[in-house]
Amino acid sequence: MRRAGSRPDAQSGDARLWAGAGALPPAAVPLFCRLAAALALLAALAVPAFAAPVPGAEQSEWRIRFLEAAVVAGPVVRLGEVAVPVGGMPAEEWRKLAGRELWPAPPENGKPVNMTRPRLQEAVVATMNDLAPYCLFPGSMALQRGGALIGKEAIQEAVVKSLTPLTANLPGECAFKDFRLPQYIFTQHAGQRLEVEPPRRPAAGRANVRLLVRELDGSVLQRISGSLLLDCWAEVPAAAAVLNRDDVLTPDRVTFIRANLAHLRGEPWDGRGGPWRLLRSIGVNQVIYRDDLGHLPAVKKGDIVAIIYEGKSLRLSVQGEAMSDGVPGESIPVRNLQSKKQIFAIVRDPSTVVVQGTQ
Repeated sequence: MRRAGSRPDAQSGDARLWAGAGALPPAAVPLFCRLAAALALLAALAVPAFAAPVPGAEQSEWRIRFLEAAVVAGPVVRLGEVAVPVGGMPAEEWRKLAGRELWPAPPENGKPVNMTRPRLQEAVVATMNDLAPYCLFPGSMALQRGGALIGKEAIQEAVVKSLTPLTANLPGECAFKDFRLPQYIFTQHAGQRLEVEPPRRPAAGRANVRLLVRELDGSVLQRISGSLLLDCWAEVPAAAAVLNRDDVLTPDRVTFIRANLAHLRGEPWDGRGGPWRLLRSIGVNQVIYRDDLGHLPAVKKGDIVAIIYEGKSLRLSVQGEAMSDGVPGESIPVRNLQSKKQIFAIVRDPSTVVVQGTQ
């Protein structure tokens, strides 16, 4: 491997290390580069897959964990830029290891590339075979030369900070979970900032967000979609006893239970208004939804009512039979008992309907 700052030879392993490696898309979704040079280097050196353990190291309780994503500063990747110690490694020992040179950095600044797990293992064996048995590898590792890296925790924190004020008007106690966000986002330089575009009207359940990476002049460089689950725990009305269809809902038949609004099938009844009748049957302790209720009809099917014909200079009244239930203001079919004809009239009160269009 060439030393940092040396001129690469066109046929050397260093020059071919990143050959064919594609730049990652803005969201840092991995594209698999092949690191063909690593294989060539291994063949040349005839290095075994893993060397024998370092004497005495088998008793150690530390490991070196390679990161899923990292930014490197110079032309050569150093161990401390792409890995962290886990376990009981002495700090002084890690300071010595962190500066160890591994392989050439990606050739272009600000353009991340990806190493698959097998290729990463091969490159580690080729450059630090003595420590390879003590390394923990991710499924893949994204590297960028220069710029900055926004990690998973920082992304999640930005999303929560953006959405929290918007939940103030939601009922109950709200909490965020099940984040589906990028594991990391690369920026081309530290001046670029992450901005969260929240949903316009957040509600309990899965909420979609958009992550924007802005340049110093405010222009948007990256748009990345994500989502999370917004839990809202609140007291909602439920059936205190079995409620059958067409039953009248009375206060003694209603109780309240604590429920997560994110998992309800619709909008729960707010406990107001009425009188109500049930449009479907509801079991004990089941939530009462708004669409389970209908207004108690003022006129029931079969009731005898007065049909009022009203005009500018004429008012007539005849008896009729309601052919369906109806609430005040609702149009229902009514049969004129004199002519035997069916017409539509608007319910005024329990004993009166008005012919539509003659008021």
